[in-house]
This record gives sequence, structure tokens and C-alpha cells, in this order.
Amino acid sequence: MPASFIFGAVLLGMEHDTSPTHSPNVAELRALYRAAEARAARLRFIIEVQNLLDAAAFETAARDVLSRLADFAGASLARLIFPSLQGEAPVQLTVGKSTSPVSDTILFASQDGSDLCLTIFGSSKARAIDADDRQTLEVVAGQLADAYNLNRQAAENQALLGDLQRQRSELAALVAQLIQAQEQERQRVALDLHDGSAQLATGLSYRLQDLAARIGEAHALKPEIDQLAALARHSVADLRAAIADLRPPELDDLGVAAALRTRLDAIDGLEVIADLDAASDRWPTSTGIIFYRVAQEAITNVIKHAEARRLVVRLFEDGMGEAHLEVIDDGKGIGELRHPQMRGGRLGIVGMRERLALLGGRIEIGAGSSGGTHLRAAAPLMQETPSE
Repeated sequence: MPASFIFGAVLLGMEHDTSPTHSPNVAELRALYRAAEARAARLRFIIEVQNLLDAAAFETAARDVLSRLADFAGASLARLIFPSLQGEAPVQLTVGKSTSPVSDTILFASQDGSDLCLTIFGSSKARAIDADDRQTLEVVAGQLADAYNLNRQAAENQALLGDLQRQRSELAALVAQLIQAQEQERQRVALDLHDGSAQLATGLSYRLQDLAARIGEAHALKPEIDQLAALARHSVADLRAAIADLRPPELDDLGVAAALRTRLDAIDGLEVIADLDAASDRWPTSTGIIFYRVAQEAITNVIKHAEARRLVVRLFEDGMGEAHLEVIDDGKGIGELRHPQMRGGRLGIVGMRERLALLGGRIEIGAGSSGGTHLRAAAPLMQETPSE
């Protein structure tokens, strides 16, 4: 309720109360009115300070608040000292000028647990600060301390966020280096197989075919030599397939979706449905390689162990910055992986989990909605930062 309204109400009451025990005391009423006005002014001052601190950065608002504090206290100088957010020397804000180091007196000083120190100076002739003024200054000092603490926490959180982002970038770079080293080793093995075992098997196949042609159809060893030649040809085909799986050229030239499509197109005896998002070809290299390897292992398990008739492979990116892979078949189901003959399948699953762990990803393998097995893999798309 406004103080002027209170004062008017009191005067109005005086006109109706003329008893000796309630004789009017104009001086007291004026004092009450001035006190009410002073309290209202202090409250407005506190609210204005809070609005200033809420509306601007702490360093900017603190200087304005400091100037208003000096005016409020009738001081010649106000000083605010708070520790640097970077742990360096304390930062000092000063408003006003000192009249004389000898004659200046401390009108008010406040320091809280945050090491923020507020000091207001005035000359020896400055007006005295009463208890109400001191309480108001304490409240404002507390507002400054709270704003400073919030500002420091925000800066610390921003620094932690920056550290986390740098660590994620460094992790992505390390993962990329590790995956690159693995792929280089695969490429070396593929070249060794191509130049060594594959060439020997090809030569053996040609020699056996030549021998079979020279001995003629009537020779007793002709059927056995033909079987050996066929076995050599199968060995050559298997070696070439292994070399292609070790490092498919499509993965380097076209990306993960194109490499997977090539792999799926080569499958015989299965109905294959491929839903491969072309955007996956633009994924970071390490992500594309890992997802290709996981899909490659899952597809191999389906072909070798699932006895499936239908295979569905999906590769896509969601709106949350995650890469996803789904491999679905209608075969025997995941329960068969517990059979002793499926030890290789279990090792393959372990390998898929380990690969996805490099990306901070996850894998889920369970029964499909209509039988068979449903594999789901997901990992965040971390941008790779080249290491120095």
C-alpha cells in the first residue's frame, strides 16, 4: 500500500477522533511517512539492482550496480573485488574517486564465502549509514555475490563442455587412427594373399587342367585329376572372395552403402531386401568402416547358420545424430547360437560388440517379430578431427 495513502488515511482518522487520548502529533506522522517512503525507495532499489543483474553480463551489470550503490550511500568511491574465473589475480571494479586516502572512511564493507568483497568509502563528512541502509546494502551485496556465483558456475560449465567436446574430438581421432591401422593390416593381408596363396592356387589349377588335357580321357587318373582341378578352382574363388571381404574397393571409392549393396548383390539363394540410405556414404570414415564390418559379419552368420530364405538389411541415420543398422532374417533364430557348433557365430557377435564399442555404440540381437533374428546396431556420428 503506498505510503501517501497510509498518511492520508491517518489524517482522515484524526478528523473523526478528537478524544484527548488520541491527540494528533503531526511530527510523528511526518516521521512515519518519511520512514515508509524510505522503505519503499530501498525496496525499489533492491528490485532495480536485481533487474540489472538479470539483464546483462555480470561484469557489465556489476559496474552499473556499483555506481548506484555509491549514489545510494552518498559515498565518494565504491569498490568491488572478486576472484578471476581463470584462477588469476582478483579482478577489481571501482566507481568514483577518493577524496583523500587519509580522510576517506569505510562506510560499508561486506565479504561472503565466494571471496567477493564490496567496500564503500566516503569522506569524514559523509552522512551516517543507519541500520536500514546497512541492511539494504547487505541485501545488494548478497545479490552481487549470487550473480557472481552463477556467472562463475556458467563459465565453469562452459569450460567443462569445451573440455568434453575436445575429448570427444580426440577420441574420434584416436578411433579413426585405430580403425585405419586395422584396415591397413587387412589390406596388407589381402595383398599377401593375392600375391601369394591366390597365385599359387591359380597356378595349381592351371597345371591340373593342363595335365588332365594331356593325359587324355582314357587315362585311369583322369577323373581324379579333374576333381583336383575343380577343387583348385574352388580354392581360387574362395581366396578371391576372402580378399574382397578383407578390403572391398567399393568401401574406399563409393562408401558404406555402395559397398554393402555390392556385397548383397552377390548373394545367391536368398531373397534380399536392401534399404540403404545414400547419406550413409557421407558418414565419417571410421563409422562407415565399422558399420560395414558389423553388417558383413551379420550377413555371413545368416548365410552360414540361419538357414533363412529372406534377408533384410537397413542402413540409415536418425534425426538425433546416430547411425543405425538393422539385419533381419527369417531363419532358425538366435537361440541356435547356444549350440556348440555355433562357437564361431558367438565369436562373431563378440567382434561386432567390440567394433561398435570403439564408436561408443551398442548392439542388440534378439528374435524377430515373425521368427528368425533381428540385429540392431547404433552409434553416434562423431566427427573426426585429424590428429597432429
